[in-house]
Amino acid sequence: MMDQWRPYPPPSEKPLLGTQSLVSPGNGMQFSFTTMEGLVTHFSQWLPPQYVHTLIEHEKEVFVVRREVSLQETRLQFLKKCENAMMRIVHDLQSGRTSLDWTYQAPQG
Repeated sequence: MMDQWRPYPPPSEKPLLGTQSLVSPGNGMQFSFTTMEGLVTHFSQWLPPQYVHTLIEHEKEVFVVRREVSLQETRLQFLKKCENAMMRIVHDLQSGRTSLDWTYQAPQG
């Protein structure tokens, strides 16, 4: 029996019948950005560029690569994950639920 917490079955186990596949672009996922530069440029209108880059680095640490997805699709999914994180921050800033330190300065070296 496959453990329900594993994202995919090991090669020795067959997938359960009736399980739905992961969301992919063909299944209705909409991608707003196709390049990291476009994403950074867009969100730099509301967030300091250094904050945007820090957020992207944080998302790299928690992003899970799925083995059944192509490299191009993986890149698009990562961009979507970053976009969603930045949208949450911008929304929280606009609603007053959080604030940023707008006096950010790069650490001296």
